[in-house]
Amino acid sequence: MKADSKMVGWVLLFVGLFLIVFAVYFMFRVFMGATAPPAIFNMNSITLPTGEGASSNVVELVPGGAVSLVVNVFVWAVLMYFVASAGSRIGGLGVKLIRDIKVEVKRED
Repeated sequence: MKADSKMVGWVLLFVGLFLIVFAVYFMFRVFMGATAPPAIFNMNSITLPTGEGASSNVVELVPGGAVSLVVNVFVWAVLMYFVASAGSRIGGLGVKLIRDIKVEVKRED
């Protein structure tokens, strides 16, 4: 049984490390601009109306694509942080299964 728990521990450790490396790699690629984050949200442009009445014009302050990009990068970063922290927890469980537990009993006389 001890060998089985050590094998499960090693598997959990490698799965945890894989999740951490996966999250860091894909977050790095998004931040460096090599890939775009998944398009989860599609935001409208931020506009400001100018003038009054019939001669009212609309000035675009921030384009919708830029707002969508910022929101999607933020959501992707939060998701990758969650995946990396889950990998940390899974790897920690693996380490606990791999490690030998030594118990010393001391008697008081």
